[in-house]
Amino acid sequence: MGKVLFFMVVFAALLLANPWCPVPRSIATLISPLEKSDYNNPDIRRNHKALKKLCLYRAVFHEGNQNWKMLLVFNHYKPHGAFWFLPHDNENTAFDSAVYAVRRYGGGFLAVDSGDRRYHAGQDPNRNFSDSHSKVPSCCYQKAPSPIYTRNVFRIINAFKKSGMPYLALHNNTNGGGVSILKSSKGVQSFLAYPLEQVIHGKGLKDEDSLVYIAGSHAKPPSRKINRLLHEGMHVKYERVNRANNDCSMSNYVVLGKHSERYYNIEAQHGDGRTQRKMIDKLMEHIMQ
Repeated sequence: MGKVLFFMVVFAALLLANPWCPVPRSIATLISPLEKSDYNNPDIRRNHKALKKLCLYRAVFHEGNQNWKMLLVFNHYKPHGAFWFLPHDNENTAFDSAVYAVRRYGGGFLAVDSGDRRYHAGQDPNRNFSDSHSKVPSCCYQKAPSPIYTRNVFRIINAFKKSGMPYLALHNNTNGGGVSILKSSKGVQSFLAYPLEQVIHGKGLKDEDSLVYIAGSHAKPPSRKINRLLHEGMHVKYERVNRANNDCSMSNYVVLGKHSERYYNIEAQHGDGRTQRKMIDKLMEHIMQ
């Protein structure tokens, strides 16, 4: 225990003294250095070797009854580039995959700290995006208005996201759970990259839980974008978004609030980091062409 504490103190001192980690002026009021207690974060402890080569800060702010705390990580050699949002603190594989992405491709990520839980004091962080100062009627998972949360998250994202880069997210799901390429709904269409019989018992990219979510406002799916992703061997889900079915998720806000359809969310099963990293590589190759 003493060695672990010593390491955390030394690591913190090195970070705070690092002149290569300047914070963009646009978010300076939101960001502060990590505190000693932050180094007990399981995600940081699990990735401590890889994180030593990256910049780490904390973002803390309040809105209503919510006290939000997030971890900002970026690559000081190449801080501007792809930037990922990780809303669920219990999705450890997504966090590890984000560290891989930032080390390899630059940019950064913002991860909500909810004490290793999916929800933050009863609120799903991925169902909390809205500019409205009153609760959005269609957002059944939103507990209260969230203009401060929304503004601050996107302030941080836009401080690092390179112009022309899409909005990006990383998630993990359960084996054959609610997020599966074999399941569709009224507003979400599924496109398989492999024959059905290969997907049913598939692993890796063929697994029903390995998929890329995209979103847009058009009834007709963007065939060119979908076909390119399918050609890369990745299943695709297309979510049609409108104000009537808005669920206050990040994907819905990007379409309705940012008037953009450049959104990608990489889903992989809990524990399958190898597949999620492979999907990151394929997606980065796709969006950088």
